[in-house]
Amino acid sequence: MAGEPVQGGPVPDGPRGLPAGHHRTHPLTPLLTGWKIVVGVMAVLTAQNAAQLAKEFTTGRLLFAIGALIVVMVVAVVLSALAWHKTSYAVDPSGVTLHSGILTKSRQFAPRSRIESVSIERPLLARLLGLAKVRVEIAGGGDDIDIQLVRSEVAEQLRHDILAVADETPSSTDLPTAGDGTGPELGTGPTVPAGQLRDMLHDGVTDGELIAEIPTERLIRALLRDVEFGMGVVMSAVGVTVAVIIAVVQDGFNFAVLIPLVPTLIALPKYILGRIEAGWGFVSRNTARGLRMRRGLANTRTDNIAAGRIQNIDLRRPLLWRSHGWTAAQVHVAGIDDSSPNGAQSVLPVGTREELALTFGHLFPPLGTSDDLATIEHLLTARAREIDGVRVTRRWHWIRRRTTVTVVLPGAVVRRNGVFTSRLQVVPRGRIQQLELADGPMKRRLGLLDLSVKVAGKTIALDALPQPDARELHTLLARDARTLRRYSERESWPRPRLAPGSAEAGQTPTQGAFGGGDRDGADEDLLGESVSGGNQ
Repeated sequence: MAGEPVQGGPVPDGPRGLPAGHHRTHPLTPLLTGWKIVVGVMAVLTAQNAAQLAKEFTTGRLLFAIGALIVVMVVAVVLSALAWHKTSYAVDPSGVTLHSGILTKSRQFAPRSRIESVSIERPLLARLLGLAKVRVEIAGGGDDIDIQLVRSEVAEQLRHDILAVADETPSSTDLPTAGDGTGPELGTGPTVPAGQLRDMLHDGVTDGELIAEIPTERLIRALLRDVEFGMGVVMSAVGVTVAVIIAVVQDGFNFAVLIPLVPTLIALPKYILGRIEAGWGFVSRNTARGLRMRRGLANTRTDNIAAGRIQNIDLRRPLLWRSHGWTAAQVHVAGIDDSSPNGAQSVLPVGTREELALTFGHLFPPLGTSDDLATIEHLLTARAREIDGVRVTRRWHWIRRRTTVTVVLPGAVVRRNGVFTSRLQVVPRGRIQQLELADGPMKRRLGLLDLSVKVAGKTIALDALPQPDARELHTLLARDARTLRRYSERESWPRPRLAPGSAEAGQTPTQGAFGGGDRDGADEDLLGESVSGGNQ
């Protein structure tokens, strides 16, 4: 139960009115969360009455609006303060608990067996005040637990403590209950040295083996070379310009005409800054508890991805990145629903071949080919029609025939598609949970089937496959789903080659980090030869 003493000694009593072992967040939390209510009210009122307010503007109404705004701010802060007073958190050997609620009490609990990862987010204003938010990601699609806001030092200590609980590694010297100025200070457990902690808070991640680090120059050049990003920016700018011209031609130029376009005018720079934020200062390192990543310019965040928990990986290489060998990688982890460009699942915004090799080797199980890295390079760079695999054969699917192919490797099934941007969806065969065949009247007439491959929390669509190939692929992958993911045999599941505890964890990529033999030679007989990295 939450609030039990951790091993190694009793937990001191929490602040007055709280159970033992519970602590409140930082006292400035109401001020930093209350303003969101004010902004929300202003946004709703402005969006609905902007034109009328502009036409009926007077000094008296302006003063009245300022007074009303002050009242709303006071009410928002008071409500936030009451909510803060009723909110507390605790970390103990059973998991993480968060109590909240003024009239209706609620208790969120994350058992240690379901804690997937811990993220630390530092919004700009909180970062200036030395505060941070701790997010506990829960496996199985449950509601994440947000502990906001605590001092940055406390956030780092909480991360260590929660991950130690999740790893089931309590000892006679671990697992203090982290607090802040409203409760007991950090406990007697494993702490981060002050100098190292200061470096962590400013530079994000400094412990562990360096996997990838994105210089600002590479990030900017990659964005400028990203055809899809450039087209999105240009089309958005053209759309805003056309909308302004039409509005001015129809109603003449005045301030009220431009107000409805404000959301669109804000969206474009937000989109650009969001892409910059996703890779700014990105650094990833291999730590004892998986891959730890830091990113962000104004709002920074750090995330943990545990090795061997990846359900699938998506690789993306735009046309103008190919000369530099840059690749973006995004993974899917069951329980982490954060697929935005600056989310936890973006493990490599724009990386070199060496960075991709290290990231892939630490997170993803082997593909089972003689040279996995060469295979990935071949699938990303070769023309789709030069890749051995399953593809649609109908003439009128002329784009799909030339850009989309499904390849079965000994350890994974790969979907390659894209016109200006090559994309790979790589699914370990040992992670497949469910398969589904579907068709429609038109596809039935054309002899095509859609195969859906489902892993934990995500579905990969292998659509428009010839019926014989789709059924054969379904039979093959169904056998994998029946035999390779037995929970009782989880110790024998394939592990990433560079993950802690693996036989090749100490090797570099060129020493075999991506190497591996065929897992099952019979697979090649079912769907043709597997892709070889040497066929470039």
